[in-house]
Amino acid sequence: MSHFKQFGKYEIVRKLSRSLTDVYLARDSETGALAVLKLVEQSRDEFTQLVIEAERRGAVLQKQLHQIDPRILQVYDFGEQQNCFFVAMEYFEGKTVAEILREQSTIDPKRAARYAAEISDQLKTLHAFVSDVDGHKTAVVHGDIKPSNIQIGSNDEVRLLDFGIAKVISLTRNLTHHNLGSPSYCSPERLSKGQVDAQADLWALGVTLFEMISGLPPYQAENTRKLENLIQSRRPPRALPDTCPPGLRAVIEKSLASNLNERYQTAEALEGDLRAFLSDRATVAETEARQSWNAAPTIARYPAESRSTKLVAKTRTMLKLPERVKVALRPADLRRAAIALISGFVLGVGVLMPAAYLYRFHRASEALKAAQDYVARDPAAIASDWNLFQQLQKESHFLGRFSPVREVAEPLRARFVSTADKILGDYRSSASSAPERFDWNKAQLCLRHALEINPSDAAARGRLALCNAYGILTKHPRLPEASASIQQFNEAERLLPHSPDPHLGLARLYVYAYKNVEPGIAELRKAESLGYHMGAKEAAEEADGYLYRAQWEFLRARYTVPQAAQKRWLTMAEADVARARKLRQFDQSGAQIEPISLPGTLRLWR
Repeated sequence: MSHFKQFGKYEIVRKLSRSLTDVYLARDSETGALAVLKLVEQSRDEFTQLVIEAERRGAVLQKQLHQIDPRILQVYDFGEQQNCFFVAMEYFEGKTVAEILREQSTIDPKRAARYAAEISDQLKTLHAFVSDVDGHKTAVVHGDIKPSNIQIGSNDEVRLLDFGIAKVISLTRNLTHHNLGSPSYCSPERLSKGQVDAQADLWALGVTLFEMISGLPPYQAENTRKLENLIQSRRPPRALPDTCPPGLRAVIEKSLASNLNERYQTAEALEGDLRAFLSDRATVAETEARQSWNAAPTIARYPAESRSTKLVAKTRTMLKLPERVKVALRPADLRRAAIALISGFVLGVGVLMPAAYLYRFHRASEALKAAQDYVARDPAAIASDWNLFQQLQKESHFLGRFSPVREVAEPLRARFVSTADKILGDYRSSASSAPERFDWNKAQLCLRHALEINPSDAAARGRLALCNAYGILTKHPRLPEASASIQQFNEAERLLPHSPDPHLGLARLYVYAYKNVEPGIAELRKAESLGYHMGAKEAAEEADGYLYRAQWEFLRARYTVPQAAQKRWLTMAEADVARARKLRQFDQSGAQIEPISLPGTLRLWR
């Protein structure tokens, strides 16, 4: 919908974001005030209608909430216009926590706790509110707490965004709870039972607080299914950084406790502990008995004298010495022995040990540098090289920034990124648009390792989001599961603003999963505007989109009673088939492009 420059009385200034809706910054031509404009283009498919209905109910809910708490953004207007459903609401200038994390990697613990406390306070209002949007008294939860839904103003004011579609859909019984949400921020109960309540919001806020402190969410995996399994396993998350203060660490551990009963039961309780930490007071979480995430099995240590005794006994056995040997030593002999021992120690520690280490490091680093990319190699080769690198890193950790492992890190990181780039490039240049033919697991693994070496590499993070999206489509090509890839494609677009790849992926998703040709074509045009040259594959995708729509129009004609309406639908179907035929003739290379099976439409084709 980038073709809009004017929408009703609103002049489009720029696009802010895109997920299930397109979000724009707009100016009211009557008042001159800025507003946020959410648009959903009308489509005949059931999924789009569900999104529109959820947004409608969400707008009513947000209007009610604003009357209770002015921190919740005001909804000015909503309805249908220019073939779109729209919501116009208050514009709150600032940056989301997600944007701040992309710029700064982490957020200072006190500042992060202050943001989380403010969100807890807003959740108190939300959880105490009873909605009658659909004619039933229903408790309200947000359902989509995450860094991209928390907006920070210029004076550090905090606003919780998106009071519409996410939580309303999460309460709709005919959909699974997380298909349109954010699995990284879903609690174990929400993933396993569809339990979306106040506890789900508190868990998501705990995950968000963890991410503000560490720069990464507590749980990450190769794909959505593995991520959900990891969260449901209730295993401890990754370790928090050492810079996290003990009081705040205890609050986060309590927020993400595996046992539901050990977590904060209300937003008020969570806010109380966060305020206590901010005031340098002891938190309730610190007083509770709870095993630390980072606890490790106790390692038995022998007393120094015990080790010495064993060494002496072993030496006596090797040399076949009696238990007691009396030797008369002169003072000069003792001095010479002491000098020899000290010299040997200095030689061993100062020369031989470093030389042995450097020789071993040199051989290992040369082996890593000599390795080629991993496109044609199996995962075991990647694991072997990564384990070797980690071992070198661990052994040279005491040298800090003088560690020679830095000479190995960059070539290895570049090789990981190069492997992922080749997989992405092979898919981009392939005559087939089927993602299941490509090794996305390998690309994801390489990019995760590259990010472990350099976590601030936004381009690698964007490539990983792209590979995650294709991985989802490989396993879940149909709705509603396929919709989980939208978030990853959008993340890739934000991190790779000059790349056509996210738009090519979205085009495929809209055509083959949503069966909606218009947004698919719009994404292809965006890719083209970024320098991508359309080929036979994209022509085939567009043709298939027209065929899908022609099938739908043909069925409408078949079941439409008035003859005039029937003729109109048939005319539209024939026009779409003609467009598809013309696009199919575009392929002059002889490449094999997979047809789609549409019996009703193929009768028109012939």
